[in-house]
Amino acid sequence: MACESSPGRVIAVDLDWTQIVAIVAAGVVGGAVNTLVGGGTLIVLPLLVFLGIDPLVANGTNRICVAFQAGVAGWTMNRGLRRQEQPPATALTVGWTPILLVGLAAIPGAWGAIEIESIDKGAFRELMGWVLLVAVGAFLLPRPKTTQDSESGTRPGIFFYAGCLLCGFYGGFIGAGVGAFIVLLLTTSLRLTVVDAVRWKVWCVMAMSAASGTWYLASGVIDARVAIPLIPAYGVGAYLGGRIALRGGDRLLRPIVALLSAGLALSIIFGVV
Repeated sequence: MACESSPGRVIAVDLDWTQIVAIVAAGVVGGAVNTLVGGGTLIVLPLLVFLGIDPLVANGTNRICVAFQAGVAGWTMNRGLRRQEQPPATALTVGWTPILLVGLAAIPGAWGAIEIESIDKGAFRELMGWVLLVAVGAFLLPRPKTTQDSESGTRPGIFFYAGCLLCGFYGGFIGAGVGAFIVLLLTTSLRLTVVDAVRWKVWCVMAMSAASGTWYLASGVIDARVAIPLIPAYGVGAYLGGRIALRGGDRLLRPIVALLSAGLALSIIFGVV
């Protein structure tokens, strides 16, 4: 596998067909996991690094691809709801402010990841792992029953918006598992149904991935030869994940979110990922 380099970074990697197939397979699975909960990046990034791609370049390339994946997931879920004649009832509750906040906060996070390469991310990663574990506990607490066709949720408060900024910064700085943070933030702070939370989560992820990915792109920290097969693979996974989310509803998604988020938190805390 040949590669072209710039000082300290791999920018382009020649991939054979078996490696491309592996990237596509990981992208489909990762795209579905990203859509349902979050954490699909933890499937894709280790593979890219294993193939010889610099971790920073792999991260930057993945951001661009995840932005596309999240857009496909959002389109799939919104289209599915319209076909079911179940227009979203939470638009006024959530609004576009959280999407704007996570997108803006992702920019300094991406800047820190690119420009301050000497920083130790381990402590911050472990802290976020504990935060995620606490959020899982809050997610599992009894909550008022809501229906899919009724207006669910409560009005956002200062802690919710602070959580959006933290999620956005983490998404730009590290990124792995940020979707799970957002789903838990939306369900615990705003009391959204899990399906509604997943639907809003993908738009938040698209905003932060586009913002941080643009910064990576401007810094030249991407590998187009990896992005070309990964983008459509992510799109297929996002479509499948969106369909599963709509068909399964809260009954299916709630245990999936709890189990995968708890597993993700423990993996982060103990340095598995």
